[in-house]
Amino acid sequence: MRFRVSDEEYKEICEAAHRAGAAYGTFIVHTVQAVNRQHRSGYELTPDTCEELRGIARQLNRIGVNLNQLARIANATGQVPCELPAALAYLQNVLRRVDASSVELGRLQR
Repeated sequence: MRFRVSDEEYKEICEAAHRAGAAYGTFIVHTVQAVNRQHRSGYELTPDTCEELRGIARQLNRIGVNLNQLARIANATGQVPCELPAALAYLQNVLRRVDASSVELGRLQR
């Protein structure tokens, strides 16, 4: 297949392909396939989605801090705080959702 691009577009494609470690033809094919999968799934990775994921990461960090505090209380007193089992269950559910979402996002980026 042949198509025309400007010199600037060609340079941009070649640089992106080089960063991806692929020949420019392979890079173009993979990029088109990824876009096609996104359109089929009705999902597009956007800057807003990336920011949402960063927000999730911050929330998980806060949960981790809370769990550490509860663990310190348990170690200091020898008693498990009543909040600990619920916090662990909540974290486990969040991690399952994040894991499933990250797998899907990774698939869409390919």
